Amino acid sequence: MIDPQELFDRVKQLWPAELPILANEENDIYWSLEKRLGDDDWMQIAAWSFHQAVEKYAKAAFAQGKQTLLTSSITVTDFDANMRENLNHESWSADRPLYGGLGLKH
Repeated sequence: MIDPQELFDRVKQLWPAELPILANEENDIYWSLEKRLGDDDWMQIAAWSFHQAVEKYAKAAFAQGKQTLLTSSITVTDFDANMRENLNHESWSADRPLYGGLGLKH
């Protein structure tokens, strides 16, 4: 069983603690991660899901006049929502049941 919190913690460690949001640096970081993660499908989808959350938070921070985003502000709840949406793709139908629930111990 894939634990959402553990996957979130693993992928979050791959991102810098603070991101400049004016230069779309989050995209450069994501593309670099995608290459580094290779064939690890769960980390690939986790990196994409985290990136989606980063983009959401970066837009909100930019609207508030901020120039940086602390990745510590990304929540596992937002990450999990992105994971579940991404796992709905038909290519994940066989693996989807392996993704656990938040707050559940396996």
